[in-house]
Amino acid sequence: MNNKPKILIIDDEPDMLSACSMILTALELNPFPFSDCDKAIKSFSEEEYDLIICDLLMPKHDGMKILEISKKLAPHTPIIIFTAYGTIDRAVAAMKAGAFDFVQKPFDTELLQIVITKGLRQRELYKERFNLLKQLEDKYHFDNIIGKSEQMQNIFEMIENIAGTDVNVLITGESGTGKELIARSIHARSKRKTKPFVPVNCGAFPENLFEAEMFGYEKGAFTGAVGRKIGLLEFANSGTFFLDEVCELPVNLQIKLLRTLQDHQLRRVGGNDLIRADIRIISATNRNIMDAIENETLRKDFFYRINVLNIQIPPLRERKEDIQLLAEHFFQKILKSINKELKGFSEEVIEVFENYPWHGNVRELENVVERAIAIAKTDWITVNELPSNMLENYRGNSSHQQSTLSQQKQMASEEVEKKFLQNSLQKNNGNITKVAEEAFLSRRQIHRLIHVYNLDPNKFRKGNDE
Repeated sequence: MNNKPKILIIDDEPDMLSACSMILTALELNPFPFSDCDKAIKSFSEEEYDLIICDLLMPKHDGMKILEISKKLAPHTPIIIFTAYGTIDRAVAAMKAGAFDFVQKPFDTELLQIVITKGLRQRELYKERFNLLKQLEDKYHFDNIIGKSEQMQNIFEMIENIAGTDVNVLITGESGTGKELIARSIHARSKRKTKPFVPVNCGAFPENLFEAEMFGYEKGAFTGAVGRKIGLLEFANSGTFFLDEVCELPVNLQIKLLRTLQDHQLRRVGGNDLIRADIRIISATNRNIMDAIENETLRKDFFYRINVLNIQIPPLRERKEDIQLLAEHFFQKILKSINKELKGFSEEVIEVFENYPWHGNVRELENVVERAIAIAKTDWITVNELPSNMLENYRGNSSHQQSTLSQQKQMASEEVEKKFLQNSLQKNNGNITKVAEEAFLSRRQIHRLIHVYNLDPNKFRKGNDE
């Protein structure tokens, strides 16, 4: 089976078509040359190609028309435009219309190879994104919890097993790992799912008000109690009560709540009547449980009552295979809420993500994706949209040097491109026009490359203007 990338070439000049096919074959690519535009259109409407190379000026359908048709029939296939001298403006218009890049005739083989390599890399990103979206629709999407790692698959299985029971569950894990999502998933799959799910942050209330909020109170129970109030525990009757940051629960309330859990009854503040309380307790904390018990901020008897079953959520840095999946999930979710069209993440962004420690876990990842989407200036999210601390961590982490073969190739081609620019700027005394002529590129392309590689033409000049 031939796994070489399939490249469709459309050009009405037989010599150009033949030469281009020979070059692509030498580059270990699989060329499919067409001089007839209609046959080429029929071909890419029926077959899937990795890249399309098309001449701009042709008698029947010009490159702009081919581009328009390809965007409808093969929207995820990058298209590179061949353009002759004097048609640069039209080539730029083609890029604005959606072309990936253009190459000016007569072209340099190395330059063509660089553009094709970048085009194929974009195609790979499209395919990878498609696969991720498919995964999100399948087994890795569990009640809005995303994960394909073995750890998360085990958690999903545990949720399935315990949801139908009434055991109290303690969820532990660092801040931002999604503990409440796990709690909600257990409730949603339980026999209590039609009853209330009541979340309470144990560190959110002043201690003197917490008891009244949890247990409710009768009229006249204290100054300001002008009427009876139903407490949160009573409101959660027949449902699920979620104690977030349970180690922050005052010790006196742990004692009172323990009695409620044992007897399935509660008494409002200032009241005499016992009220039935059929609730399931799910608790969560990001603190070290043993430290909390040793420091006596968490009572042992209360701990044993709420910790019938423990679910430990691993931090994001320990399940790297979930990072790209989660990033894509947040990307799709955020794009739906804003008026912006983006294609996805660059390869380097994914590499930065996978080498970042994510101390804020899933919540931090969502915030980073939202920030990147908000400030993105191009179709793709690049490292330019990431916070500086992430890039500093990435550059200081030696593990990212263990790159794949395709990444090594890309790094090598970029190094060649940068070296060529430096040598040409030096040779031509920083004259952009001469550099563009030597490279068979437009001044605009040269300026773009200079910006990409952070080069300053003024450093190559000796008192001469552009």
